[in-house]
Amino acid sequence: MSRAIINLISVKRQQLAALAAGLVAFVLLCLGLANLGLHIADTAIDRESRQLLQPLVDRSRNMVSVFASLQTEMTAAPCSPQFVEEMRRISLRPDGLHEFAYVRGGEVLCSVSAGRLTRPVRLEDPDTTLPGKDIATDLWMDLDLGEFGFAGVSGTIVKRGSFAIAYPRPNDPAPSLPWLNAEWGLKDATGRFWHRGGAEGLYEATAGLPAWDLLSLVPAIHASVCDEEAGNLCVVAAAPLAALAAEGWPFLAIGLVLATLAALGIAGQTRDALARRWSFRSRFLRTLGPDTVFCLYQPIVSLATGEVEACEVLARWRDVDGSIVAPGNFIPIVEKSGLTLEFTRMVVERAYRELSASDLDGPPIYVTFNVFPCDLPKPGLAAIFAPFAGQPERFVAVAELVESEEIDAAAMQAQIDDLRAAGIKVLIDDFGSGYSNIKNLADISVDGVKIDRGFAMAPDGTVAAKMLDLAIEMIETAGRTIVVEGIETEERLQQLRRNHPSVGYVQGFHLSRPIDIASFVRFRRQAVPAGHARRRGEHPVVSLAEVRARGAMTAALPAS
Repeated sequence: MSRAIINLISVKRQQLAALAAGLVAFVLLCLGLANLGLHIADTAIDRESRQLLQPLVDRSRNMVSVFASLQTEMTAAPCSPQFVEEMRRISLRPDGLHEFAYVRGGEVLCSVSAGRLTRPVRLEDPDTTLPGKDIATDLWMDLDLGEFGFAGVSGTIVKRGSFAIAYPRPNDPAPSLPWLNAEWGLKDATGRFWHRGGAEGLYEATAGLPAWDLLSLVPAIHASVCDEEAGNLCVVAAAPLAALAAEGWPFLAIGLVLATLAALGIAGQTRDALARRWSFRSRFLRTLGPDTVFCLYQPIVSLATGEVEACEVLARWRDVDGSIVAPGNFIPIVEKSGLTLEFTRMVVERAYRELSASDLDGPPIYVTFNVFPCDLPKPGLAAIFAPFAGQPERFVAVAELVESEEIDAAAMQAQIDDLRAAGIKVLIDDFGSGYSNIKNLADISVDGVKIDRGFAMAPDGTVAAKMLDLAIEMIETAGRTIVVEGIETEERLQQLRRNHPSVGYVQGFHLSRPIDIASFVRFRRQAVPAGHARRRGEHPVVSLAEVRARGAMTAALPAS
């Protein structure tokens, strides 16, 4: 059994495990809520970035349309008055582009605003060139447009073929989200980013960083949106987590409260689940079986000869942690769960396997079992003892019955007769306690009576001690075999020998505690050495201390 499972048996460990589950749940819920919040923010950033990109895309598409018109609709001689007039008609379109020029040999010869220039304007090498399917596009960024009739204005010139479009830097809208920073511009064929608006340097600062940059000194969410068809126009946006938290603190607080409540609920559910699964009752019912139920054997000694003529089979259960559990802890569970007959079957089968495989010399040994009173009317009870009944030369099965409530003597006798017909002896156990009385002793025919241990060790002169004498006398008068339980001192053993020679058998810690099968075989063999004839009434040759010294008590456990 793993150490982790064994630890869960402890209530304290269950509470610690539940606390750990609650903490893990809290962390996972917080991470989940954070992930949800980041996705919501990421979606908002992406939407805002596309909104910022759209004016740039529209302007680029308008330029494509204008260049197409200039190439197809200009029919007059270049820079003639008719030519300039044709350019002016195209400039009146509501697309936001109104200044066109004709370029030849790197010189601007005429424009919409200035007409035919008295002195051509020489254009230096373009800042960048964008390749195209049919023709490349040259760009001059932030060029002084004074020579084109716009004094004090700088703008961009875009040239394709023989025509150029000039326009001042537009007043593009800023992001509508207060916690968002953005930069937009043009990315050329070399990968260089040309700033056209927004927070300059943001593109370079976020280049190569993951979308969720949570490990940097300033954690943030980044988004980059480009439109390659429109000329590699891009918008990059970034939202610092601190700004996001400041903006959404009410939702953050609500999320933490919900995560805390959910974690507490999960911790409570975990604690309850562990308690249900690993409670003693649950462990017992889940693992009850032939492998966890085992038997101990307490010798029953003839008071006259000191020989071990019988044994009482006592059940034990091995818990998942390997500890041994006495029957007082699990028998009530067996009774309440309706498993009494099945449990008796397990015990009898285990005892039969062990006893039949052992070298038990001598006359048949009486093997006694405690039988649940509720099983007495059940037809399957006698069949359980069939293995013992099948070997009468070695074993005699004995059922010990406890009167746990008022009984119908006639009905009980019929059931006892069925057991005895199957070769099973019957004893009344714990006589003198519970509902036992002389009337039942007279009315019910059994083979013997076991006197309760509470009488066996009662101090001299007490009411219980006097009742022991009366009980022995009543049982003797009824002609039943007498077994006295609970003999724990040599003095009480000798007292029984002197005062009650009619007592047939004794049982108790002074003789032997319940022991395993190997120890029982050794104990029985050593109690009367081979060839030694014991005189009637003589004390056993081997004392309890001597038996223990020889290793016969290696598996001794408390009696039930």
